[in-house]
Amino acid sequence: MTGRTRGTTAPAPGRSRTPASAAYRAYHWALGLFLLLGAVQIFLAGLGAFSVGGGPGFEPHRLNGYIMSGVALVIVVLAVVARAGARHIAAAVVLLLLVGLMQSLLAAGGWENAWIGGLHALDGLVIIGVAGYHFGASAPGRGPVGGR
Repeated sequence: MTGRTRGTTAPAPGRSRTPASAAYRAYHWALGLFLLLGAVQIFLAGLGAFSVGGGPGFEPHRLNGYIMSGVALVIVVLAVVARAGARHIAAAVVLLLLVGLMQSLLAAGGWENAWIGGLHALDGLVIIGVAGYHFGASAPGRGPVGGR
């Protein structure tokens, strides 16, 4: 044996997918940042909804949504680099699709149909739930969810 890992998903020698690895810790804390931005997003939605006569409107909410999309992309990359496990990687991709694609589509449709706008808010709660679950599951001592 040469010590190489070919055709396998096992970590290469010297690389780890344990919660102690730097990439895995970065993945965990990127999820934490995402959750913090989610709380800010809820505040900014309320600010936009109650802006009257010269208030900031929904522009800060929209900008923070773009920032959250960028952080979601970073989370996907970190999950892959950290070899966080299939469930974490899949959840990171779902998070990116929900934040980067669905939220934009639902927000645009909400201006034409209030029911679609309501789905935009509901999707936001789902996003926070997915991120919160995986933040908790990636905490030190928990190990990767799914591990494979």
